Amino acid sequence: MKPKLSELLSASFEFEDYSPLHTKVLLLNAMLFITAVLTLLFTVIHLFITQSYDLLFIDLSVFLSLSYTLYILRARNDHQRAAYIGNAVLFTAILAITLLHHGENYTLIWTFFFAPFSIVTLGASRGLIVSFTFMLMVLAVTYTGVGEWQEGAWNTQSYLRFLIAHFLMLYVIFVIQNSNERANGKIDRMRRYEKKQLKFFEQLSITDPLTSLYNRRFLKEIFPRQLFSAKRNDKLFAFFILDLDYFKQYNDTYGHQKGDWAIEQTANILKEHLRRSSDYSFRLGGEEFAAILFGDDIDCIHDRINAILQAVADQKIEHKSSDVKPVLTCSIGACIMEDDSEYDLEDFYSLADEALYRAKDNGRDQIIYAHQNI
Repeated sequence: MKPKLSELLSASFEFEDYSPLHTKVLLLNAMLFITAVLTLLFTVIHLFITQSYDLLFIDLSVFLSLSYTLYILRARNDHQRAAYIGNAVLFTAILAITLLHHGENYTLIWTFFFAPFSIVTLGASRGLIVSFTFMLMVLAVTYTGVGEWQEGAWNTQSYLRFLIAHFLMLYVIFVIQNSNERANGKIDRMRRYEKKQLKFFEQLSITDPLTSLYNRRFLKEIFPRQLFSAKRNDKLFAFFILDLDYFKQYNDTYGHQKGDWAIEQTANILKEHLRRSSDYSFRLGGEEFAAILFGDDIDCIHDRINAILQAVADQKIEHKSSDVKPVLTCSIGACIMEDDSEYDLEDFYSLADEALYRAKDNGRDQIIYAHQNI
């Protein structure tokens, strides 16, 4: 979060995503920047016009300290440390001005600046404590000047006005900031909850409810990205369709509840064998599944797909009505891309589907590969 110069001057920022922390950090940027610019201006004035060298030293010290604080904030993104240093610098500087100049030449007016700076940058509760401490010290110092400062013009009446104005200002700023922080906190919690819900619904929209595998919709979305990734990383790209053999007969024999259980077991095999970051497995519908995987060579891809075929049979899920084996098996049609041909999901799907039908015609419980070089 590094606002531009125009945004710092106007304290007007564009948020890509709302966050109370962003608001606090950006306001801290603006207040530190504007305060540093003002102290630099006063440094020049005291050097060449008023020749008040004690104020010159204080303003120059503040400018250098706040410049370092801005560096911490903008280069290191340490907003907490920047807020603490900024408050410590202004606390010390304004108190020093009050002590040194005894309220002459309107120097007391800067004491009104500290409370809003502290409460905004440190937060309502912590800023209130720091501001209250500051005001007690300022009021203690200024009380000693009653009847003496400003050639006796600083009297009990003006001191009481000064005291009341300070505490009224502190109360108003605290109430406003505290209310804003509570409202912002509630809004932030609502936004986090909404994001969580949106993410949940988005996940629901791309996953199969029975198996939690990705669905056909997500296949269409991720396929071109994975195909491009394989080309970019010089990997072989493989796509296959898996279909459980004689699954209608399985449902007719054992019932649909048992059929759903068999589908879940097959999904678990895909999850177990396709764990790499580039692997994706899908349930297309019914007993039909699909997957995307990368490989360094064809043998590697063959081994991985063969392992899935074997794992389905190794479950030994009873299937007496199958014409293949007395256990549940599957057939797989696969397609591997080895060159840079421009093919899309429809092309791959058509080739893999054609290979799947050939596997079924050849007796099932096997893998048939489409043209390995498309």
